[in-house]
Amino acid sequence: MAENLLSAHSNVALARQPIVDSRLAVMGYELLYRKNAVAAQADVIDDVGATAQVMATSLFELGMENLVGTSKAFINFPRAYLLSPSGMPINKENIVIEVQENAGFDAVLLSSLRRWVQAGCSIALDDFHFHSKFTPFLELADYIKLDVQALGKDDFHKQIEALRGFDVNIIAEKVETWEDYQFCRLLGIEYFQGYFFEKPELIVSKTSKVNSMTLLQLMSSLLNASTLSVDELERIVSQDAGLVHKLLRYLNSPVTGLVASVDSVRLAIMLIGVEKLKSLTNLLLMSEMVGDRHVLLEQIMVRAKHAELFAQSRGYNNQDKYFLAGMLSMIDVCTGMQLDEVLGELPLPSEFINAIVHRSGRVGNALDLVEHYGNGHTIKNPQDLDDLKKTYLDAIKWTDEFLIAV
Repeated sequence: MAENLLSAHSNVALARQPIVDSRLAVMGYELLYRKNAVAAQADVIDDVGATAQVMATSLFELGMENLVGTSKAFINFPRAYLLSPSGMPINKENIVIEVQENAGFDAVLLSSLRRWVQAGCSIALDDFHFHSKFTPFLELADYIKLDVQALGKDDFHKQIEALRGFDVNIIAEKVETWEDYQFCRLLGIEYFQGYFFEKPELIVSKTSKVNSMTLLQLMSSLLNASTLSVDELERIVSQDAGLVHKLLRYLNSPVTGLVASVDSVRLAIMLIGVEKLKSLTNLLLMSEMVGDRHVLLEQIMVRAKHAELFAQSRGYNNQDKYFLAGMLSMIDVCTGMQLDEVLGELPLPSEFINAIVHRSGRVGNALDLVEHYGNGHTIKNPQDLDDLKKTYLDAIKWTDEFLIAV
């Protein structure tokens, strides 16, 4: 029991580096991804996951108000997040969206950035290098970040001259020496970031863990708006203490402006609202699914939906049970624990657990067939094979759409 209690918590970390003005007063901080409490560098494997972890740690654990106060928070947003229709739960007052140099500056990105700006967000173009084709992006930007070290003094000077006609604030980054600082000041630069002022400061906090399977269930319900109910959302959220803790922490943060107290999961869900809950769930889910975890998410969703669609093709009742059985059949991979041990800790009927572990009953049989087909094993019954083929393709299509949506 003590081991389980300990495993319900882990450490999260991020780094922050100040951005100062010409009077050396802090105007903002760049918040940087760190894999763990001892990481000196970012070591980013997955841009989306890294951004999600920075945002999740800021919102749910450390508190944005504790990290930056009333200053600006500059956060790298990869292209995938900038194009995401669900967006991200951010405080438009103090978060600056940094668009990275590899974001692919095309018409699609431009259209998405216009939506962010119209919603009240501030934009910074990071590691920028001027070209006339980028003019529409410059017209949207509030800040341009120029790398002193990467550009070199001559090219840096040329960039400053090219940008003088635009209404943007220039931030000189990678300012590492007194000479760098004086050079930038002579060119009229107002904002600075770099080792000369301060190295990134590592900040570590304890965090409550959220079960990935709970997040998957919740997101699936939120995307299925036709059958959505507060009762169902309450049931899913209530089964995970870590998730409840994070949502209450979010509600308690200044970003929500909430003054009332919350004494039930149901009230918390109603105060957050469906759309915000969807974006928060998306954020937590993506912060969990870094690198190979994203591949695992895809496998889980294909199996879950395949089981549901197979049950549907056979006219079985309670098809949502088959979806959940498909999800839970891979929970051992997510947790690193034995399947029967994990399921034994969940409030599930014993016959449902037996269906997943021992493949008993109709649910177990369907799950067995779906798993065998997914692993490329021989299916002896021609009718089973035909139904599995048809529903597998639909399951893949649904999963692709699901992953785009989240």
